[in-house]
Amino acid sequence: MNAFIHTLGNFREVSVFLLSLVIGLLAIVAIRRFWKWNRGLDAGDGVRKLQKQPILRVGGLVLYVVFVGAFLISRSPDQPGQVSLLGIPFFLLATAMFLLGFIDDLFGLPATLRLFVQVSVGVVAYQCGMRIDIISHPLDGAGVETGGFGLILTVIWFVAIPNLINLVDGMDGLAGGIALFLCITLATLGGMAGNTELLLLNVALSGGILAFLAFNLPPAKIYMGDGGAYLLGFLIAAASLLTSNKGSIFGPLLVVMIVLGFPILDTAFAMFRRGLSGLPMMRPDALHLHHRLITLGFSKRNILFALYGIFAGLSLLGLSVFVSRGYSLPVVGMVLVIGVFQGLRFIGLPHNFTEARKVLQDVVSARKDVRYAYCMSQVLEHDLERFGSAAEFWSALREFLSRLQVVPTRPGDEEKCSAVGCRYVVLRLDDETIWALCCPGTGGTGKRWERVARCFYPAIMGARVRWGVVLPATLGFFDAAEGGKFARLDDGPVNAKPFQEAGGGYECIETTDLSAKGLNSGI
Repeated sequence: MNAFIHTLGNFREVSVFLLSLVIGLLAIVAIRRFWKWNRGLDAGDGVRKLQKQPILRVGGLVLYVVFVGAFLISRSPDQPGQVSLLGIPFFLLATAMFLLGFIDDLFGLPATLRLFVQVSVGVVAYQCGMRIDIISHPLDGAGVETGGFGLILTVIWFVAIPNLINLVDGMDGLAGGIALFLCITLATLGGMAGNTELLLLNVALSGGILAFLAFNLPPAKIYMGDGGAYLLGFLIAAASLLTSNKGSIFGPLLVVMIVLGFPILDTAFAMFRRGLSGLPMMRPDALHLHHRLITLGFSKRNILFALYGIFAGLSLLGLSVFVSRGYSLPVVGMVLVIGVFQGLRFIGLPHNFTEARKVLQDVVSARKDVRYAYCMSQVLEHDLERFGSAAEFWSALREFLSRLQVVPTRPGDEEKCSAVGCRYVVLRLDDETIWALCCPGTGGTGKRWERVARCFYPAIMGARVRWGVVLPATLGFFDAAEGGKFARLDDGPVNAKPFQEAGGGYECIETTDLSAKGLNSGI
């Protein structure tokens, strides 16, 4: 089969792509039909994962099947005196990374163990020749040997890329889209460098990823899970090093970093925001850039295709740096900087020094309350299994809110809150739920109390999942009516109902009336 593929001439790449596409589609259909194990199902957490029904998260198994086929197809026929770049170590290391994530998908593994295995894979890859040992100047081609520091750089590379792919896998089709554009970019680099093996490998992976995306676009029917993210991350990291010649390693690495500009920026911003707020930097949340776009009212599919356009643009910018041997790097840098500032302005984040200073001051001033709220939320999460009923949990939540001097209220009670010197804050828990709170009026802005209240999200959603009960209106939870309107207790027509019936009629107020009060959050 391998020798036959290499004899197809001009139809070789197209044949490999279509073959991988068919293999991927058949593998997905088979897994969805025959997987009967409860492990490997993602039921959602109500905070970041909002799916109504459990979804398979073993799509990494499909991607691994595609990888095995791509590996067998792309390896060059053995010839005297010629050593294949895609050797057995490459295959075994990729398998190890897949198994690490796949086992984590099924049983869960400690973070320290996952990090240890990833570091070990990086060390072995370095020993097998997949290494950053010379970094060349982008203009004159002069190289600088990294020496012993090359091992550290190589390990960081093999740990960072898989985890970056995994971290952005928080929206249907996002991680797969990034991987697809990276594989297309690396296939182009392989073709330009005359590296047939890596050209065919990435073409085959592109076909398999496209098949996976057919079932992963919103609403997703299957997730790639950690197994798929780690596998694709390793293949991208390794392919970028194997694509490189010793005198031109800077180009492929820079191309990959430019294409990964969005997840790198998103991850760095999220870790900075959490650390500054007093939260654990690795704590997952629903405040990534794509989550913020959802709060602005965009559909997931529209957001996804907009991000695909950004990835395609970044891929072209990265290739331009490689083709021009670095001469276009200043222009690319300027485009990226302008794009970042315009993006920050569009999603409502601080995009100038004055706004950034005000937000930073507000975040730092709220740090103590955020840490206190986070600790109380952790207690509630641990007590979920101890409480005998939902009523006990809601009573404990009310007690913790009172310690922060936060009082649940009703949508539309802004004037009542202001009359007693308090600040009225409305937050969106999900597409169907809003949370109205009356918070202390001193110290910081309304976003300060949004950050405090968001600490309780995991515990609240955990209670909803465990007891399957409606959220009580007595704690400020109300149902969002269709069309972007919210129910408000008042004397008016009934347009929507709160989660618990209360006296009085209802009237609706537009989303735009509340957006300035907290629905579109800042940092």
